[in-house]
Amino acid sequence: SDVYKRQVSTQSTWGMSKKSQREISEEPAKENGLHSKPKKDHASMKIVFKSLSIIVICVILGIWSEISRFYSFSQAHGLRYWSYKEFFPAVIAMLLIFFYRYSAEYLLRGWIDKILDNVKYKGEERASHIKRMTKWVCDIIFYTLTTLFGYWVLWGTKYLPAELGGSGKCSASLESYPFQEDTPYIREYYLLQIGNHMFAFFDNLLFKRGERNFYEMMLHHILALSLTMMSFQLNLVHVGSIVLIIHDPGDIFLCISRFYSDSKCKKMSVLICIFILNLFVWIYLRLYVFPSCVIFYFFKTYFSFTPEAFSVFRFTVGLIIAKQVLLISMHIYWVIIMGQRAFSTLVRKKKIRTT
Repeated sequence: SDVYKRQVSTQSTWGMSKKSQREISEEPAKENGLHSKPKKDHASMKIVFKSLSIIVICVILGIWSEISRFYSFSQAHGLRYWSYKEFFPAVIAMLLIFFYRYSAEYLLRGWIDKILDNVKYKGEERASHIKRMTKWVCDIIFYTLTTLFGYWVLWGTKYLPAELGGSGKCSASLESYPFQEDTPYIREYYLLQIGNHMFAFFDNLLFKRGERNFYEMMLHHILALSLTMMSFQLNLVHVGSIVLIIHDPGDIFLCISRFYSDSKCKKMSVLICIFILNLFVWIYLRLYVFPSCVIFYFFKTYFSFTPEAFSVFRFTVGLIIAKQVLLISMHIYWVIIMGQRAFSTLVRKKKIRTT
């Protein structure tokens, strides 16, 4: 049996160094080509994400001065605009989110330890996974609250589209831009979201440099933070708030699926339903609503600017469109990975249950 083979293997390698044991254990994987390919694929993707992060940062720094042209344009036409001083509440929100997440990690540690799978996670791996599960709980709570807050702010507006449960139209979010009406509490909602993206960026940069997906998440955080900050400064908060509402529910269901998958009291039927619901939310919101309701109308607005407005917005709005296209490419990549992992997890659990 497999158990007997593992016992014999363990006895035969007794007294050998850990390095030698690891080399022996990796030989079958190398022969079958199962070990080297994932490492090679991960290394190549790491280079891709690292290169894209550097390119995006250089481009952002190169044209950030173009925002000053928008300020001059706004002053000349009596438009509302928000300067760098307006980001101070976002910094306060970042510090509050930092306190919320790390205090929750301390308070929830005991409860998470009780419900975490005892067979799958042990020792140091268990301790690190407890931290991940507390993060998922914090994300579920936070993104649920921000989604409710966003709907409360945007409910009844002409730019909350039917695709998201509203009564408005997608095109209304960029209608008559840059001349747009003010919406009560949209500034507070936006600054809270900017504070959250600030926290995610610095948390990844300072505390997660050794993680496997560091550059992948770094690229995502750079895109998210720069998009929210630039759209805030360019008075693109109507369409920006729609983008935020599109993305938050996906994070809720992703964290729920991860959390439930690693708990020891899970049921196979419930796990399948959560996986399917998570994929549906991601595909519908991020791969359908986001491109059709946001990116499409960004392109349409970009090519309908007057010559005077185009001279002001050609680089900044053009960069926002480019970053959105890059962001949706990452969404496609993540949906494919989630589908593969969900399928492999379900197949593996089915084999274990059958055995």
